[in-house]
Amino acid sequence: MLVNLADAQSNNPILTGSIHPNPVEDKAILQFDEPVYEPITVTIKDLTGKLLYKFNPDTQGEACTAINLDMLTSLRRGIYILQVSSQSGKIKTMKFQKT
Repeated sequence: MLVNLADAQSNNPILTGSIHPNPVEDKAILQFDEPVYEPITVTIKDLTGKLLYKFNPDTQGEACTAINLDMLTSLRRGIYILQVSSQSGKIKTMKFQKT
């Protein structure tokens, strides 16, 4: 169940990718359709908008094609929102389910 929640009226280009598997048991991978070459920020929020995780994966200037989401083990069952934003303003927002 992958849903793109990006604002259709935004002028920012949207990153493309998905979370596998979805629904998530304990761990997942955020896979990008095209390599990301710039610093990114990943946030995970619950449906009330409460920020649960925020981190900047260390891509060290190299092409980033996937990010391991190992921190999901501590989440309760439910629906969550994951957002990836790049330094240049690209945004990808997805919902995922934790089982």
